Amino acid sequence: MPTERREKPKVGDTFRTGEFAPVSGVYEFVGHADGTPASPSPGEQRIPLSRGERFPPCRAHNAPVIWRLVEIA
Repeated sequence: MPTERREKPKVGDTFRTGEFAPVSGVYEFVGHADGTPASPSPGEQRIPLSRGERFPPCRAHNAPVIWRLVEIA
């Protein structure tokens, strides 16, 4: 179940697969949520998401990952 956040999101905040993007922006792949070695495809190292979209899993491994907000749109 997605985590509910009450603070205004800021660059550097992290999010997990299944949570909803709190703001539109660019998010970068940090790593697999379970700590296994990561090898994301070039197309999923940074992804644009609109506010309210769900954070996706790693397509290459269909595994939950951690995303970091790097740019607010």
